[in-house]
Formats: sequence, structure tokens, C-alpha cells
Amino acid sequence: MIVLDLPRSAWWSANDRLHWQAVRRKKNAVKTLARAAAADEPRLERAELAVLVHYPTAVRADPHNVASTVVKAAIDGIVLAGVLPDDDDEHLTHVSFERGPKTSVPGIYRLTLTFKEVA
Repeated sequence: MIVLDLPRSAWWSANDRLHWQAVRRKKNAVKTLARAAAADEPRLERAELAVLVHYPTAVRADPHNVASTVVKAAIDGIVLAGVLPDDDDEHLTHVSFERGPKTSVPGIYRLTLTFKEVA
């Protein structure tokens, strides 16, 4: 299990309309954090991924809105750490999203990424 605590400055969703340079900064920050957090994780050839998305408050949210943003950047960092050879459909066969409990820390979002090896 990989847990990433991310400040608001590193968080964005599919609904945000950001300049490409701002997106690049956020992506690089998340990738770097994920790579470091995954450094001691076991190496997998093929896996499924369950993502819990934790928000700072209990406001309504759509966890799928961070699939192509924060979660994609985190997966890229995890691949760079060597946990998976690639994030294509041959190696990452399924990704599910669910809302996790709130972080209760102002301005802090959390991703809990749980990989399950598959044959």
C-alpha cells in the first residue's frame, strides 16, 4: 500500500482549467512524491489497483475526476520507482476508485493506492 499526502498546491482534477505549466509543476511534484513513497514496494509484473481518494472535508466530490490528473501522475511515479514495468493494460489490468474517509487536515488530500498482483 502506498499512501500519498498531497497539499492543495499539488492537487487538481479534470474539472480544473489550468495553464499547462501549472499542470506540469503539479504532475512533477506528485510523480516525485509517488516515486519516493514506492521505493520499498515489491516489484510486480501485473496488477490491479484500488485507489482511495481522501478529501480534507466531507463535501461532495467525484473521486473519478482525479483519474487522469493526480492518480495518473502518481502511477507514473510508481512505474519510475520500478514497482510495475509499465502502466499499460498488459501490466495494470484494472483500476478502481472509491472515496476514502476525510483526512481532517485542512488543505491535505490523500491517495491510498493498493496494488494486488494478478496472474
